Amino acid sequence: MIIRHDLELVFLHVPKCAGKELREILLIGAAADQGEELFNFAYSPILHRHVDLAHLPLADLVHWPQYQWLQRYTVIAAVRNPYERLSSAANEYFRPRCREDEATINGPGITAAMRRHYFSQLPLAHSQRDPRFIHSLPMTWFTHLGSKPMVDQILRCESLADDFQRLASRLELPAAMQDAAQASLRNRPLASEPPAPETGLDQLEAMLSHHLYAQDFATFDYPRHRSAEPSEIADDAAAELEPLLAALCPGKLSSHAIPILERADRVDWHWGPSSSREEAPCLAATRSVP
Repeated sequence: MIIRHDLELVFLHVPKCAGKELREILLIGAAADQGEELFNFAYSPILHRHVDLAHLPLADLVHWPQYQWLQRYTVIAAVRNPYERLSSAANEYFRPRCREDEATINGPGITAAMRRHYFSQLPLAHSQRDPRFIHSLPMTWFTHLGSKPMVDQILRCESLADDFQRLASRLELPAAMQDAAQASLRNRPLASEPPAPETGLDQLEAMLSHHLYAQDFATFDYPRHRSAEPSEIADDAAAELEPLLAALCPGKLSSHAIPILERADRVDWHWGPSSSREEAPCLAATRSVP
């Protein structure tokens, strides 16, 4: 998170969405008393857990004093195609784990076994808000407080250079910042159709994206690949998919048999009452029309 008091601007850092590039640009020319940055890790005695300060979901950020500036300043954030983002998050998980994994990521790339290992941990790690898995949390968790958008302007990775230049012109950002953006930012256009999953593991990854990021696809208008639905999943991926689906979509079970409670659409408690998860499938992307 970057706060520029002199520009009355806040940048919310959605993980794996060009955040590093944008942070460097938005800090250009910031006087010591005119800029704030949340970065590195800390333990929160309010949340009773360790957090990644650079990537705080808004439900966490609301407990920090810096949250007040979201209600006073212009707020921007960048988003990315959910399929690409999940793959990038898997890479990010292994990069700092050990030198051998970092060499694999920087060389031949993440292996199928590494991808499977990462995917298998996501449902539980997300429910625990484990900062080691922060990069694959849904994007709307960083741009919305519940169903309420807290961002005024969305930048898209596929049109990042163009989007930033339009933003810089409208907000009259400093020339040095605009020059740096022109030199370093680039557009990353999407294919007209998402690529079809080639292997069972690719199908599993696409299906996992659909479950984890249903709200992201709808809110930020990213196309979903129709072939990655349960009926289309190859037999060799079915065994891997079953435990993940059981955790992500627990179905109708007694309250104490549900593996990850927050994933349940409805919980029937043992003494009679029930509670239902009510979240809109599609949210307003920004606080106002651009």
